[in-house]
Amino acid sequence: MLSRPRRDPSLGEPAGASGTALAVAMVVALFLTESLVQILLPVGLEASGAGSGLLIGVLLALAQGAGVVMSPPAALRADRHGRGGVLFAGGLVLAGCAAGLAAATSFSSAWIWVLPLLGYGLARGSVVTTTLAVVARSGDRYRTQGLNGAAQRLSAAVAATLSVVLLAHLGTRGAAGPGLWLVVLSALTFALLARRVRGRADRDDPADLSGTSGARGGYAASLRMLRREPALQASSLINLNLNTVVLLGNSFYPIALDVPAERLPGLVLTLLLCRDLTSVAAGPFFGRVVSRIGLRGAVTVSGVCAVAGLAAVGLAGNGFAGVAAGAVLHGLAGATGIGATNLLATAGSSAGGTGLRLAATNYLNGVGMLVLPVVFGALLDVSGPGGVFLAGACVSAAMLAGVLALTPAASPARAR
Repeated sequence: MLSRPRRDPSLGEPAGASGTALAVAMVVALFLTESLVQILLPVGLEASGAGSGLLIGVLLALAQGAGVVMSPPAALRADRHGRGGVLFAGGLVLAGCAAGLAAATSFSSAWIWVLPLLGYGLARGSVVTTTLAVVARSGDRYRTQGLNGAAQRLSAAVAATLSVVLLAHLGTRGAAGPGLWLVVLSALTFALLARRVRGRADRDDPADLSGTSGARGGYAASLRMLRREPALQASSLINLNLNTVVLLGNSFYPIALDVPAERLPGLVLTLLLCRDLTSVAAGPFFGRVVSRIGLRGAVTVSGVCAVAGLAAVGLAGNGFAGVAAGAVLHGLAGATGIGATNLLATAGSSAGGTGLRLAATNYLNGVGMLVLPVVFGALLDVSGPGGVFLAGACVSAAMLAGVLALTPAASPARAR
């Protein structure tokens, strides 16, 4: 049964069920855009003549990591002046850059992709951070974060299905163009939804933003918060860990599986659907998990599942049982980790602004997404897919150790 909408004392706007529904719809549209790009980009680059894993890794890094440059000033502006306007503009930029990527599939040079990828990457960082700030200020935090995790992985499942259907019918040379036009459509849908953001989800209390202004102020304040608050540092590591798992699944599996071409679409779809539908099923129970084992327990579950899943895939090669086991473990990692990272960043304090606090957690993730795709791409050339996933498991284990050292042992308030 839905609770009665609560009203923000300063803005007087409802923050209950209707706001939660809008936030979840925005997450679905945005992460459909994100997942389609991650899956189709390596395919399109290969078809355009990118012959090495290293080059594909560099261009993936551009799309995934460049947003760290724009995220803090954009988050500060959104917290102060309204997130809806920032997200509407960002959605239009994402759509325009996706159209450029779709057009690039007609050329035989991979370097044609650089400019639209740079624009996409810069806009992506701001849009993702600001959307998660809308989620954090919509409805009950535990319930909304559980739905946020389920919505992100539902989008990924839909993207995987669409991509594999395109690959099966059009082949690797023909699938990227139509798929990227679908990205344009999902980005435009996101932009239209963003125009409806209102009330406490749209902006923070001005008192939380006192003394912070301008682009330089955004960088200075977010870095200061990150340096002082272990919860933000832990949230950063969880973000990077989850993105490592998703990146390896979305971007490296289609080009890493050493199987006959006719089996590739089915195995890729099996992996991604097992992973994402597990998250969809488990996500709504996030609040109950936290109420029973605490936030540190949820963080531990997420990290252990991430490490074990990567190791299972790396050791199994193309064996169905190992792929399926790894996928389910990754789904559980996402279901618990997505909500945990956002709660760590926003539940303890609103000082500095919700979006700016989330942007503070993006520095490590941005740097990691610039470096790790290149490292994994180079490993693909040197050691093959097994080495890539086993190396990912080692990286994930190191991040889990850091997260546990930084996450408070005390249980949070019980989910309401």
